[in-house]
Amino acid sequence: MLTFEGQKIQGSQSIVAKLICLPFQRCQHSITTVDCQPSGAGGMLVFVSGFDS
Repeated sequence: MLTFEGQKIQGSQSIVAKLICLPFQRCQHSITTVDCQPSGAGGMLVFVSGFDS
């Protein structure tokens, strides 16, 4: 799941479609923190925070 400005987007195809349609001409990312937690279903929950410039 991707949460983008309050909108919840599920599924890899939907996430890729959302990222492709964003109106950015040029985007640079700076990652501030990365936190990982195991999930109850044997997966992993990853939270990444940072900013775009």
